[in-house]
Amino acid sequence: MTGLSYRLTGAILLALPLLPTRLPAQQPAVPMPVPVTYGDGRRAQATRAELEGTLVEIGEVVSSPGYSGRLRDARRREADLIRERLLAGDLQVGDQIDLTVLGETQFTGIFLVGAGQVLSLPGMPDISLRGVLRAEAQDYLTEQLRRQIRDPRIQVRTSVRLTFNGAVARPGFYQVPADIMPTDAVMAAAGGFAGGGDPNRMAVRRQGREIWSREAFQGAILRGMTLDQMNLRTSDEILVGARNPPPITAIMAGLGFVSSMAFLIFRVF
Repeated sequence: MTGLSYRLTGAILLALPLLPTRLPAQQPAVPMPVPVTYGDGRRAQATRAELEGTLVEIGEVVSSPGYSGRLRDARRREADLIRERLLAGDLQVGDQIDLTVLGETQFTGIFLVGAGQVLSLPGMPDISLRGVLRAEAQDYLTEQLRRQIRDPRIQVRTSVRLTFNGAVARPGFYQVPADIMPTDAVMAAAGGFAGGGDPNRMAVRRQGREIWSREAFQGAILRGMTLDQMNLRTSDEILVGARNPPPITAIMAGLGFVSSMAFLIFRVF
């Protein structure tokens, strides 16, 4: 081996420790938390049978005089949301479907639900999604893709386009996975709480009408409900309120106490 070869080999060996052992992974634009799982077997995305069972439970609450009028009104609103989604389905125009089809790159990617609640895939007729729940999306799309692919193996994750307003760091429209909790959605998409934002002062509005009051929303958080379990859909608005400022009387009393102490200290010294 020549002297030049020895020198080149030595330079390469010296440089090896400086080279990265692994290329840095590309970071997503908006990091999302992992899907919520439950020890008691509840699904993060409600099935049709679960929704129908919830309607039965709500009917028992609403018809019972043993519950307060406020609670019964809240459960009636919840029942209306469930009936609406059972009829129209969950996947609305503007929602995203993250579709992975093993070995089929043309069908793998993020697709938007188009006008008329349809999914457009390359080389296939439009697939109607009306009446399809998020929990049904994977089985339903598997059946649809069988027309084009033999024994397709697919994975589906759906996102819902929500509005975040109020005391959040980045108000606006965001696509968030439907199988996470609302507080996680605020943190991941809207940058978290800001301006004194209070997780206990959150509500949901649909087309200007409140569908989850602050009290009902608190109950949903305590129960660990996901966006899907709360029956939310695209264009719903999550409104975050700020903490109540201290009463003016308390502020004045505090200022009076400080002034009195300052006066006493001045007299003593």
